[in-house]
Amino acid sequence: MDGITMLDEYSIEQRASQIFDARSREYFSEVLSCYTGGNYRSAVVMLWSVVVCDLLFKLQHLVDLYGDDKAKAILAEISKLQEANERSSEWESKLVESVAEQTQLLDIAERENLLHLQRQRHLAAHPVVNANFQLHRPNRDTARALIRNALDGLLTKAPILSKQIVGDLVEDLEQASGILIDDKKLKAYLESKYFSRFNPEVEKAVFKALWKFVFRLTDERCEKNRTINYSALTLLYGRNPTQFQTQIEADRDYFSTIATGGAPLVCLIHFLSRSPRIYGLLADHAKTAILHTAEQEASAHCLAWFTSSSLEEHAARLGEWIASADYPQIDQGTWDSLRELSDSPEWAKAVIRLTNKYYVASGSYNAADQRFAEVIRPALGRYVIDDCIDLIEGIQSNSQTWERGRARGDHRLLRARAMELDPSFDPTQYAVFNRHLD
Repeated sequence: MDGITMLDEYSIEQRASQIFDARSREYFSEVLSCYTGGNYRSAVVMLWSVVVCDLLFKLQHLVDLYGDDKAKAILAEISKLQEANERSSEWESKLVESVAEQTQLLDIAERENLLHLQRQRHLAAHPVVNANFQLHRPNRDTARALIRNALDGLLTKAPILSKQIVGDLVEDLEQASGILIDDKKLKAYLESKYFSRFNPEVEKAVFKALWKFVFRLTDERCEKNRTINYSALTLLYGRNPTQFQTQIEADRDYFSTIATGGAPLVCLIHFLSRSPRIYGLLADHAKTAILHTAEQEASAHCLAWFTSSSLEEHAARLGEWIASADYPQIDQGTWDSLRELSDSPEWAKAVIRLTNKYYVASGSYNAADQRFAEVIRPALGRYVIDDCIDLIEGIQSNSQTWERGRARGDHRLLRARAMELDPSFDPTQYAVFNRHLD
């Protein structure tokens, strides 16, 4: 990469096409024209005008769409300030402050960025002469940074209120659940239509509502939409885990108010398996409900590793449980989730040994047929020789595995894998396993 300068991949033109209000988008084209032509002073002056107009457009949108009283009050206050002194620009900074303080359209950082833009605009617009009698002229980098902050912090965001957006989002997910059939499509949809327009306060409000819908409520509508709402919640959480953990810690009582069992708790355990720190943030009564569900439901039992001191301890407990007289049934989805708990080679090997135990513990020929097909055959390519030997030794101890009709074909695959890994491997030393393979 010597001699090559890494370029800023941020495209002002592309981002400008995402400006929410068509009027603001048209006005911004003048900003872009000035910037592209190197007229950075004019670009900054015009940018501030676009920002002020866009704030007014958003407030009016809130009034028209939601009948929002705060937006209505801000517009009335600004109108009075303008009438009191038409030549004063005091109302412009007041507009930014009021929107930041009384609505969810701007967070603290976005407010400061806009006020900084206003200061830069004043420097560029008024005849402020320096010691060398030169007008202030912002450079390209300054203009670009101001434009980017305005685009990302305000212009491209929809004028939304958390209460309304929750209802809109949940209803939208319900209608589109048949189309958004996987997380990749759902993520692209949510990012484009919702998440990219959220500020942190709206994110937290939506997260809080989805938490209730997914992990607490059990009415018919919540049951019907739990899967897609859960996916939306996990995708939103993945955007800023630290922010949401802080939110949970600050409002522990709310987030600890969960269902007492059933599908909501199974979903919660799946969520906690990927975000184990949250378990420690919950109140004791919530942990009790989680532990009870983990004892009662197979997939929850498999994934509740956060209740153990380590993954290694959890694997040991699972091994004992799988081999017990409980004969637990573990579906393929749970095995997939179990593998994803860690990307370490040690955990990958631990899961292979658990699948070995699961197959060896088969209580019937049919169960052995299914278990080999679902968890052994797909994983054989990842086995090393000692994994093969571990499974073969286990097979010898359970006739439900080696006496069944499909054992001949299945176990030939296992024997072939062992001999591929170690040409000196002698299957005849495992007489029971090898008896019916030739």
